[in-house]
Amino acid sequence: MSAPKISISHLTADVPDYYAISLLSKAWREQGLEVEIAREYADDAQICILHHDKTRLDKDGLPVAPRGAKSLNGDVLDISKRLFSTLQLAPESDWTGPVIVKSDLNHFGLQDSGEAKADLVSRARRRLARHSWRWARLLPEKHYPVLSSLDDVPNWVWNDRDLLVEKFLPEYSEDGLYCVRGWVFFGDQGYAYRSLSTDPMVKAASVVRSEFLDDVPAELVALRKQMKFDFGKFDYVEHDGTPILLDANKTPTYPTSDGTPTPRTRLLAKGIEAFL
Repeated sequence: MSAPKISISHLTADVPDYYAISLLSKAWREQGLEVEIAREYADDAQICILHHDKTRLDKDGLPVAPRGAKSLNGDVLDISKRLFSTLQLAPESDWTGPVIVKSDLNHFGLQDSGEAKADLVSRARRRLARHSWRWARLLPEKHYPVLSSLDDVPNWVWNDRDLLVEKFLPEYSEDGLYCVRGWVFFGDQGYAYRSLSTDPMVKAASVVRSEFLDDVPAELVALRKQMKFDFGKFDYVEHDGTPILLDANKTPTYPTSDGTPTPRTRLLAKGIEAFL
């Protein structure tokens, strides 16, 4: 009897190693499973995984899983922050604390921009944004500005539906570092962690240390079910024991990966067994 086949629909045939799905694929192959990656699903697949790195997807344009196959993440069609953010503000909000200006799109909107943002004028705006995002009317690449109050938000930001203004409510560690928590999951397997940084954005380059957590808040487990995620990553902070979801990602990455599955990745890979 042939090994069960996992068919992954990716927008290109090559999946870079920084995507978690690439490392999971290697772990599954080590387990003796067959993995095929293409734009369309394989006709003889038992499990189909939708892995399109776009914030919003049109269901009519997606590949169709063969009859009888399990379809994972096939109903996760919109992960824009407006859908789940509990921190978003309006110009008339009575919030008096600091605010953060974000892209409504996933991962700064970089995967959604495509060639539409590659023209000469757009490139010039991106260069200007490095020095003054206000003049450029464009957020600096891979950075979300933190402002002291709503009054500091430029008027054009409110008119841009690709941008979102939220309360800036960072979590702090016992020694005063900024914290962001993460939960990576696949099926019934997963793990959570907390990264501590000197930078409010908690970027990888500024992370001082990371620590694994023992459990995941029940509120996030319920939200995952509501959003129909089979596989993904949630970024969140906690305040007074209450989790606040900051980002939901259906194509998570490991930016510092060397292309080799880690023990945590192998644990995550076992989540496929729930669908076999």
